[in-house]
Order: sequence, then C-alpha cells, then structure tokens
Amino acid sequence: VLQVCKERGELWVSSYASWALALPLMSTGRPEAALTSAQEGLRIKRHFHDTLGTLVALETTARIFASLEQAELAAQLLGALKANWTTSGLPMMGAPFLTNEHEKCVKECQKSLGEAVYNAAFERGARLDLDEASTMALGEVDAPS
Repeated sequence: VLQVCKERGELWVSSYASWALALPLMSTGRPEAALTSAQEGLRIKRHFHDTLGTLVALETTARIFASLEQAELAAQLLGALKANWTTSGLPMMGAPFLTNEHEKCVKECQKSLGEAVYNAAFERGARLDLDEASTMALGEVDAPS
C-alpha cells in the first residue's frame, strides 16, 4: 500500500498505512521502527487536519513510548488523548482493540512511574490541544514539565 501511495503521490491513505504498519512492528518487537512509522502517519494526518486519524495515531504513539521506557511522555499523551477524544465522540471509537491497548498503556505507565508522577504527567498532558500533543509526539518540542 505504501509503495502504491508513493508511486501515485497519495498521502491520506499512506497516513493510515503508516499508522497500521506500526501495529505489527510493535507486536514483533520492533518499537523503534513502529515509532518511525506511526510518526510518519501522524505527520501526514496533521497536514490534513484528520482529527480522528490523529487521535488513533496518538494512541499508538503513546503505547510505543511506554514500551520504549518513556512512560512520562506516554502519560502526557494519554492525558491529551483523554481531553481531546471528547471532541470526536466516543473515546477510542468504542473499539475494543483500541480500548484494551489504551488500558494496558495506562497500567504500564502507572506501574513504571508510580501513581503520583503518572497523575501529574497525565494532568500536564490534559492541558494540551491536539496540535500540541502531535507536536510533542513527533519530538518537535520537549514535553512540558
């Protein structure tokens, strides 16, 4: 899909393909490659102002950051997601695969950081709008402290 998109100059579909590619990369133990792929999808989604796609990509990047031992960044993204999902309807679209992975990420971050640090990071993230959260997930600015 990515090759066909590249050949045809198609960006919107390639953003979803890049996000989707991150999922098997994660499940096969390649979190760095997964992050690169998810971030590429996120970059394109931001260009198109694809709110729903951005939220889904941010869910994936939060899980990847948690697996890369960047739990504080993941917790901030989780806070931003909580605040921003409400603008698009049902959080995680009510999809079990998103909801289950989201809950696993929350628990992993809480275990890694402890409840107090997790809550503080989550609250900082909850003050971010979708563009600020995307910018942070793309590494274009430091996470707020």
